[in-house]
Amino acid sequence: MKRTFLLLFLIACQGPAWAQQYSLYNSRTLYDVFENPSQSAYQIDTSRRFAFNFFIPNIGINATFSGDGESSFKSLIYDGVFKGTGLELGKGSRNNRLALNTNNYLAMFRMLKTVKKSREIGLSWQVRNDARVRATNETFALFDDFDLFAEDSYKDIVNDYLLNQSYHQFSLSYRENVTRRLSVGVKASLLSGISYNELKVRNSELNIYPEDDEIDIMVAGRFRSSFMLDNFEASSIKPNFRNPGLSITAGAGYKFKYGWSVFGNLKDLGIIRWSKSSYEYAFNTGQIIINNASNSTSDDRLADSLDKRISNSRTNKSFISTINGKIEFLVNKDFGNYQPNLIVAKSLFNNAGDIALINNYRFRNYVFTLSTAYNTNMFMQVGGQFMIKTPNKEFFIGSDQLFKTIQFAKGFNDSSPPYPAGYTGASFYLGAGFKFGRVLEHPANANYIPGMEESNGGGFIKRIFRKKSN
Repeated sequence: MKRTFLLLFLIACQGPAWAQQYSLYNSRTLYDVFENPSQSAYQIDTSRRFAFNFFIPNIGINATFSGDGESSFKSLIYDGVFKGTGLELGKGSRNNRLALNTNNYLAMFRMLKTVKKSREIGLSWQVRNDARVRATNETFALFDDFDLFAEDSYKDIVNDYLLNQSYHQFSLSYRENVTRRLSVGVKASLLSGISYNELKVRNSELNIYPEDDEIDIMVAGRFRSSFMLDNFEASSIKPNFRNPGLSITAGAGYKFKYGWSVFGNLKDLGIIRWSKSSYEYAFNTGQIIINNASNSTSDDRLADSLDKRISNSRTNKSFISTINGKIEFLVNKDFGNYQPNLIVAKSLFNNAGDIALINNYRFRNYVFTLSTAYNTNMFMQVGGQFMIKTPNKEFFIGSDQLFKTIQFAKGFNDSSPPYPAGYTGASFYLGAGFKFGRVLEHPANANYIPGMEESNGGGFIKRIFRKKSN
């Protein structure tokens, strides 16, 4: 279990770089318009027709750990050592939660199809990785010292859960203004799975015999993986569609009187079908006896025994997984140079969620952002962002967990206890975008309007609902 936990955690960390850069919502950057498809990337009379990132990746990563096992997790991360000292044992509660989400846009291209109704079409290629772990305090203690357990027998104390999924996402997006106030957008995606690992321990039992310096342990559950452990091939990172999938995002925005705006998304509803060469382990290890348990090699012997018993249950089997679908709402009102955004987001298939307040202050072509977000894992995040934004150029750099990221980086320079207080977190994102082509001019004063000749007949969304004339 120790080896499996560490291996899968490293796979999650090393996966190609679901990070949520909430500070970029309602920014009208390239990242914003692909994440929120009803948004427009253009400003009439100053923007050019085509927007592209010129293959400069827009990268983002967000990681958090919270729970009773903070000191144990920090010891594992900073020093590579399990420590269970000081943890409350015997309840088997999975109150230690790790989340690691990454979202990289490798390529983004968008064009204004018509000035009228602001119809836009876009293509994008992104690579995403979502990882979640829910572990018990006893998991940390089990691989530290058996003397930490006061009782001789425990049941269901290491019923852990782990999920890591990474994939390519190739998308086609479309948006238009249905009316002067209402805008809609759709993003349809073709997915290509890279890796998948899911561990569910449903039953477990631990018996300790201190007089004989012996323990026995049993675990039962299911483990799914798209590859054999210790044999992940780097070629699997390339798009290959051996593990195909589909997803859809739909969004709408409405501008009220007096400057209020509301945006909403039903985002990333999708599935991936993993190939029949994937692996499923429906395991029940039976009793594994470890003699001479106080010896320093006992945790390695336990991990080896668990690996061997679980591997013996291996079969090849195709399966279907869901990606991390969400529902999001944003409320905004600009006050001159100050732009606040209130965001509420909730995952559809797990308990993750955020309430965020984004405070933007604009000075000429510069945007300074301070963000605060409350996560349903019961911790508060404070972030910062710096952006250069003109009608045809944009650059941004920031962190949704600014102070925790600095604290995390300092911890590696001095990893000796005492470790930094509070939950563990790190976040970073960076990106750029550019526009080229003709300048988009307002119909009232333009000699040439790109796409105006295509506007007859109305937009795609309007044609769907238009009634046939008699």
